[in-house]
Amino acid sequence: MDILTLELLDVTVFQALLELKGLLADHPGEPLRIQGEEELLRVNVLSYLEKQGRTARSVRQGHHWELQVAQSSRPQPVLVPAAPVQKPVLVLRSAFAPGDRALGRRLLLETLSHLETGLPWLCLAHQAVELVEDPGALAILEGLKGRGIPIHISAASLAHAGLEAPGFDQIPDEGWQKLLARGMVTVL
Repeated sequence: MDILTLELLDVTVFQALLELKGLLADHPGEPLRIQGEEELLRVNVLSYLEKQGRTARSVRQGHHWELQVAQSSRPQPVLVPAAPVQKPVLVLRSAFAPGDRALGRRLLLETLSHLETGLPWLCLAHQAVELVEDPGALAILEGLKGRGIPIHISAASLAHAGLEAPGFDQIPDEGWQKLLARGMVTVL
């Protein structure tokens, strides 16, 4: 019986892991051989295999390496896709821009009204704190809060605008800023 062989030459780590993931999905539990040159690639492939519960033996052949992956002795788990995790929403403007401000405000508020229950939180910062002065916007924010979506307002933005957060949580800015820097929030 031939052993499946995956050659990982001139590929990035990302490309290699995609190829390996596809091979493991198409041939669950089968033994395989993986060959490559880059040491960083070998380390990442070994780590991925360990996370999949697969044992591998590493063999060095000059400038190349080979991983001999044993046949999986346990049945492969059936993976059920997880529900997508919703990112928190950060609103930085009081209207979509550029363009007509009234239309931009209406479209922004309509978008906010369509946010789904289960959202971790919504935060108003920068120019968006102006929404606390708009009765229509307040009604939408209260509706979201009533559906279980926490509404936060940036402390620095409120202080700068000289406003107060009527019935909403005033929060320090460091938390949402760290998430924003890591791309872990949806920005409107």
